[in-house]
Amino acid sequence: MAKLYFRYGPMGSGKSAQLLIVAQNYRDAGRRVFIIKPATDTRSELIESRIPGVEARADLVAPTGLNLFQAVLEAHAQAPLDCVLVDEAQFIAPQQVNDLFLVTVKLNLPVIGYGLRTDYQAELFPGSARWLALAQLEELKMICRCNRKATLTGRKRADGSFIASDKAENDQILMGGSESYEALCPLHYVEWVGDTRFRR
Repeated sequence: MAKLYFRYGPMGSGKSAQLLIVAQNYRDAGRRVFIIKPATDTRSELIESRIPGVEARADLVAPTGLNLFQAVLEAHAQAPLDCVLVDEAQFIAPQQVNDLFLVTVKLNLPVIGYGLRTDYQAELFPGSARWLALAQLEELKMICRCNRKATLTGRKRADGSFIASDKAENDQILMGGSESYEALCPLHYVEWVGDTRFRR
């Protein structure tokens, strides 16, 4: 039976690049992939990696309320699919993760989501919590600037300073790349972002 996978990692761990590689591998083998990205990501309809020129257009830009099982079923009926890939998977609503789980069970299609596990305050995204509950988990690795394993993501201001983990200076969702976020090891997360959220 096909499985639901969640490949997660901090900012800069190559999630979108990995998605694009997997999509190309399927296509090179003559297979058809269906790429979904949430409408929450308003930057572009493209899936873009940090590698210049490595990008692909999403087959579906999904609003939060869209039934993804139905959307995949309709696409599969038009031309058989071999795999469903989801970029920015943390922004898919929990019910939509349920929809994708049913894609694996009822349509026997593998679904692979690529996304963040936690936000800059070290809190689970609602969508990520559902992925963690239902999916096979695969961690994508990234290193902190100190060369330790990075497991958390810090949010930066325009001057490069980090927003403290107890300050809600912005919403949970702020689209951006290395200009806004940095992958950090636990030591430097506590040192630069702060430990307030972990203290009693």
